[in-house]
Amino acid sequence: MKQNVSFKAFTSKTNSSSQKLFSNILIRWQVLSHAEKVVYLGIILIPLWWVISWGMMLFFWVIGIAIYELYNYKIIRLSKPSLEVIAILLFSFYRIVSLAVNSEDITLRLLLDVLLNFGSAGLLLWYIQSQRIRVRLEVVTSAFFIVICLMLVWWAFFHFVLSEPYYTPSKTLYALFMDKGVYHPNQLGSVGNFLVPYYPADKSFAGLARHTFFFPHPTVSSFVIGFAGLTFLDIKNRYFSLVLASICALLILIAQTRNAWLALSTVLIIRWLFVSGKERGITFLIMLFAITIFTTFSIPQVTDYVTETYTHSIEATNNLRKESTEGRQLIYERTWEQFLEEPLVGHGVNGAAVVPGYEFAKIGTESFILGSLFYKSGLLGTGVFIIFFISFLAQLYKTRHDRPICCFMMLLYLTLASSVTEFLGPELFIPLLCTMLQITNTNQLKIKSTNII
Repeated sequence: MKQNVSFKAFTSKTNSSSQKLFSNILIRWQVLSHAEKVVYLGIILIPLWWVISWGMMLFFWVIGIAIYELYNYKIIRLSKPSLEVIAILLFSFYRIVSLAVNSEDITLRLLLDVLLNFGSAGLLLWYIQSQRIRVRLEVVTSAFFIVICLMLVWWAFFHFVLSEPYYTPSKTLYALFMDKGVYHPNQLGSVGNFLVPYYPADKSFAGLARHTFFFPHPTVSSFVIGFAGLTFLDIKNRYFSLVLASICALLILIAQTRNAWLALSTVLIIRWLFVSGKERGITFLIMLFAITIFTTFSIPQVTDYVTETYTHSIEATNNLRKESTEGRQLIYERTWEQFLEEPLVGHGVNGAAVVPGYEFAKIGTESFILGSLFYKSGLLGTGVFIIFFISFLAQLYKTRHDRPICCFMMLLYLTLASSVTEFLGPELFIPLLCTMLQITNTNQLKIKSTNII
């Protein structure tokens, strides 16, 4: 399979439809559909979502759509919901009920978390399918190009100019409005409620501080940056494709998310098997880089050697995220044991901490599959989510002929990482983008000018 995207900002070899999208290096705003304008703004305003609160992003889009539809049409135009929409909304409802039943300290925010994430994602998916919204990949790639460049400048400023000093994180606008407590790095409530561009005390590989950029956690940053990198691989100009993908690789390295690198390495290998011989040169280089990182973080001897070379510190060598690996292993063992005690309906909420005083190391965390599905949702909730996932993939497969390969590679990326990652919510906008993406061709789908998401 070969999917190439012409990006006028980087190559003169563009087709007529791509030329209409760009004027020199700028996208032509007037030729975009309403849906494309909203998606474009939604991506380049990622720093603003971070300042407001990522947990509210999907909900704000739902409210915006409702206002738009009611103002222009007096009703919200929705077709009959698909099986995947019904399943994800049912899963959201199940999780809310499970939280309410199992939580000792029920709060409105606790129940709203699921509604604002999976519930809002389900409603957005319903609207996207109802209006058959499609967005050209060039638009998404152009927006991600701006964000990735901003991330690179952001990191360079903190690293080279400010030397990554210690600081007191500020609250997000949502946390400020809700009067959240004081920031504490070991408390779950601090994730997403405070603006943490990097962890000054968390330095390991080459002495780099672990950066989150514009997201609540480095893992989330890695997924978004990885998605941007996969879209860049579809750029027709191989030189710029390599440059932009390499920048994304550097940013993920700075985020220091090992599970993201392991999953992304596998995805790049699989992608290489699908592309034509013309693309194999550049993809091979990226794959080689990914394998190098894979080896660095996977083989202890190599990890020790690289760390010692860059940091000249035996102490740093012996403790390169070691506590994270040991903590995860203990979490998974306890989570599986607790799951077997209540396999059908699940436990609803996280269990006790396996490391006293460290809230992140709780039973039911650090894995979407084992924790969020099996442990918290039980076999019943997991079954509902599997119905959604299979139906969602089947729908994308039916329309695979006009979709870029990055859609399927990114879903594979998320799936592989889900075994060792507990999704926080912002990741859900990636599958929604995959639902809308289409490749540009001469028989391009007509996008209704009234569509907005």
